[in-house]
Order: sequence, then structure tokens, then C-alpha cells
Amino acid sequence: MRPVIILLAAAISLFVFECARNAPKLDTPPPENAVRSAVNEITPVEAKAKTQEAYAQFVDVRTPEEYNAGHPARAINIPLAELTSKLDRLEKNEPVYVICQTGRRSKEASDILVQNGFPWVFNVSGGANAWNAAGLPTEMPQNTN
Repeated sequence: MRPVIILLAAAISLFVFECARNAPKLDTPPPENAVRSAVNEITPVEAKAKTQEAYAQFVDVRTPEEYNAGHPARAINIPLAELTSKLDRLEKNEPVYVICQTGRRSKEASDILVQNGFPWVFNVSGGANAWNAAGLPTEMPQNTN
């Protein structure tokens, strides 16, 4: 009986080791208390700090016209209507921070990301309105002329 227990313990240890070894590694850790595979709410101030990290992805899902009128620094524009067809522009194993004007479209976009297997998704509460009210930096697109 004892050899069976030892063999079983060894098999379980090997399984746990392999699972841990093959788990995706985040280059940028998510905020504390974040829930994996769920939409997490984050304040604009918290989002600004997290989106400055090297591998953070910051997506503005407003229309190009809204985005071009001024957007949070480092945010890329993928309009909500195009998000599903442009998921390949985002890295699944890195946190994704999503913003819109008020938080409604970004919540919808965040749900789409979670449904498509993105494990760390953060909706910026209050959207660009709250971002601007907090006095956080925005930028305009560079003039290409």
C-alpha cells in the first residue's frame, strides 16, 4: 500500500509542477484584489498608474471622432463596433484597461474581452468624463502633415 501512496503523491506533484510551469506569466501584474476572468472596475487615477507600466494595454473604445478630440495618454483606439474583429491586436496574457466616454461602452467592451478569454480586464469607471474631471493627462493625435 505504501508504494502506491508514494507513487500517487509523485504523480500529483508532477501534475501540479507542470500546471504551474505552463501557466501564462504576466509581465505586468494586475492590481491587487483583481478577479481573473471577470470585468474589474478601476478608478481613473488607479488606471493611469497601471497603464504607465510597460506591458499594460489601454484601449479607448469610443468612435475615432471622440478619440481624436482628446484621449488618455497611451490609449489606442479600437471602436466598440470593431472590437470583436480586432481582438488580435491585443495580447491575451496582459491586463487590458478599457475606457469610453462614460463607462457604458467600455463595460460592454470589457464583457466582450472576458467572453473571448482575456483573463485580466479592467473597466475605467466613469470613462473619459471621470478621467478629465480627475485632471489626468490627455493627448491629441499627432498631425501627420
